[in-house]
Amino acid sequence: MTDVVMVKQRVQEDKVDRLKTWMAEVRDRRDEAEETLRDERVQTESAFLEHTDDGPHLIYYMEAEDIDRVWEQFEDSDHEIDREHEQVMSEVLADGRDMGEYEHLYHLTNPER
Repeated sequence: MTDVVMVKQRVQEDKVDRLKTWMAEVRDRRDEAEETLRDERVQTESAFLEHTDDGPHLIYYMEAEDIDRVWEQFEDSDHEIDREHEQVMSEVLADGRDMGEYEHLYHLTNPER
């Protein structure tokens, strides 16, 4: 069974450009990023920037074999891109708290995917 999660965290308004710059760098370093996904056994990871009256929020969507393993692998990772990601997130997120509470109702994927 696949674990599916969404995480929503508040971004400091004056750090949105820094966040966008970092996300562009992650896209440019695709091979490194995909290597970490393989190590974490993440099948899909997407990041979105939500603009609300309450300010900007970073939203992550992930599919993985075991989400607990993802967090553990990230913490123990020796990949440079993971350490850089951790540093940037500490700079741009308001406090690191998860702002959303999402109840997972269903998850479907095309079996031919």
